[in-house]
Amino acid sequence: MNWRTAIASIVLGLITTALAELLGISQRINPVDTGVLSNVWVRSAGTTIIVVLVIYAVLSYLNKRRKKFRKQNAPAGFVSKSEPRTVHAECEIEKFGVKWKGKYGTFRDRSYTSRDDDYVYVEGPFCPDDDRKLKSRTVPKWFVFDQKAWVCPHCGKEYPRSTTHYLTEDSVVEDEMERLFEQQRAQQQNRR
Repeated sequence: MNWRTAIASIVLGLITTALAELLGISQRINPVDTGVLSNVWVRSAGTTIIVVLVIYAVLSYLNKRRKKFRKQNAPAGFVSKSEPRTVHAECEIEKFGVKWKGKYGTFRDRSYTSRDDDYVYVEGPFCPDDDRKLKSRTVPKWFVFDQKAWVCPHCGKEYPRSTTHYLTEDSVVEDEMERLFEQQRAQQQNRR
């Protein structure tokens, strides 16, 4: 039996004794004049305070534990891709009803190591009509419902966001562009 278990059992014993006293159970077992505790309102208030304190203690323990697990499982850092300095190819595709632009290249001007792999950099979404960058907004739909959409700040057109790929549209577009760039690269190698 470790010290935490011992402390928990002592605290639970004291809470049980206090609840028994406040609820009047101890009077039935061992009749003693408890004075102020014989009043129903005092007993109700005392019982409520003890129950609230126990619930608070349990919730704060669970909250600390959740924060601890989040801290342990959190990634060490978040790195986003920057635009490649050496661009081998560029393309534009239309996906989810809007235009996306992509560049395929490396981060450095020259490749010094094998770690300088080519990657896809995606920009967008852009308005298909006037080629301006779209803003993400929540727009009213029907009477009480809202819809996530891209809105063009210039022409005001709304393009509904994907419900199946919400917040991951750029990774879906990146995968599709990567396939396109790989096909282009394979075709260029076949021509040589």
